[in-house]
Formats: sequence, structure tokens, C-alpha cells
Amino acid sequence: MRDQIIRIRASRDEATAMKDRAIARGLSLSDLLRRAALGVRMPVRSFDATHVGLLARTLAELGRIGGNINQLARRANAGKLSGHDAELVSALAELDKLRGRLREIIS
Repeated sequence: MRDQIIRIRASRDEATAMKDRAIARGLSLSDLLRRAALGVRMPVRSFDATHVGLLARTLAELGRIGGNINQLARRANAGKLSGHDAELVSALAELDKLRGRLREIIS
């Protein structure tokens, strides 16, 4: 039986973030905090068709951005753009990681 009340202090931003996370996972704020504190696995975030569509459009837009970065990297490798080779390769790698993560979320 849950008969103990535990109060915590949080900033307005922290409270908002915790409530948003609870809603996204279909939990009450109490359930979210209890599970986090006790190391109980959280349910998967629930997405509706609107969220999936938005993520898919974001993924497509990131693909276009990646294409642009790839073109810049090719120019840099061809010697037409100097001094940014490493930055472009790094940006492209990070973008690929982000796209991979979005694909995982959508699936």
C-alpha cells in the first residue's frame, strides 16, 4: 500500500520537463518519478500518426541537409574549399547518427 507522501522541490522548467516526459510515456508524474528512482523500466514513448509524420518529414529534411554537407565535403576533398575538411566530415557523421536515431524511433 502506498501510504507515504514524498515532496520534492523543482524549478518551473524542471517540473514542466518532468510532466512532459510523464505524459509522453503515458504515466502519471508520480509513476514516472517512482520508476526513475527505483530503476524500473519506463514504457516506450507513445507516438500517434501526427508525431510519426512529423518525424518522417524531419528525417527527410535531414537527408537533404546531409546531401548539401556531402557536396561541400566533396568540394573540400577536391581542394575547392579549404580549411573545413574535418568539420564537414564531423558534421556529416553527426547528422548520420541523428538520422539513425530518428529511424529507430519511427520503427
